[in-house]
Amino acid sequence: MAKLLTGKPVAAAVKAALKDLIAANSLQPRMLLIQAGADPASEFYVQNIVSNGAKLGCEVILRSLPADVSQAQLLDCVEGANLDPSVHGIMIQKPLPAGIDDNLIGSAIDPRKDLDCLNPQNLGKIILEAPGPLPCTPLAALCTLKYYQIPIQGRHVVIIGRSSIVGKPLANMLLWKKPFANASVTVCHSRSQNLAELTQTADILIAAIGKPEFVKQDLIKENCVLLDVGINAVVDAQGKQSYVGDIDFNSCQDKALAITPVPGGIGSVTTSLLFLNLVQACLAAQGVNKNIDDFLGLIFDAEKKEITP
Repeated sequence: MAKLLTGKPVAAAVKAALKDLIAANSLQPRMLLIQAGADPASEFYVQNIVSNGAKLGCEVILRSLPADVSQAQLLDCVEGANLDPSVHGIMIQKPLPAGIDDNLIGSAIDPRKDLDCLNPQNLGKIILEAPGPLPCTPLAALCTLKYYQIPIQGRHVVIIGRSSIVGKPLANMLLWKKPFANASVTVCHSRSQNLAELTQTADILIAAIGKPEFVKQDLIKENCVLLDVGINAVVDAQGKQSYVGDIDFNSCQDKALAITPVPGGIGSVTTSLLFLNLVQACLAAQGVNKNIDDFLGLIFDAEKKEITP
């Protein structure tokens, strides 16, 4: 039976460190959270952000816009927050309504206030290993590996999925010349040939493809580490809805060394890291610059037993 890499203790460690930072520096972090439309899944995530903010001592200003909001109106909303010195961070809840150019909206966010790394400048910094905000889901994957003391240096990491919000930035972050990275990375996608030949060589396999239970036992090798970034709504024969990841948990858990559950895995860590980016932006506004190395040092200790893939 694989070790279960649950997200709750990872998120708790992040939040504890953030509370200490906020108190020690007398911070009053303030976020503008923009939601357009009333997508049920988005609504749940938005309320989770607001709730977590209150517990951490961060103010979350929720701006709910109608589903028929124009692109110009949304851009005006972003620009107003860019110019407001009391707003330290801007979060755009996805998905946006049809007809809105996601890339245009992301590019309009002040890079210093970009909480989910949507601005191209911040995405470019990932390639250059330059300081800046990091996308929350890829960072959640790295933090989970860090928390459970799973070594990455020199390991072969295979990512299934090449999206601009997970697969591509995560691949570049894993290539960083840092102790918590330095991996050999392969990125697979829908056009990859001989997929099993690639995935079966992975010491660490990260699934971010958006297909329910896509990764079966025959795609992994013995004693690999599995990180499941996907969350998919499925309906059974009785009409009951539940959520599953991109990895077939039941078929893979006996073959893997360690595995993240869905729900309760990577997604549980993501929201806490949104506030890490907010605190980082708030500190930067006061002239205190901290990078990811500083934060990882504050958040994680070295007392946990190493899991070697």
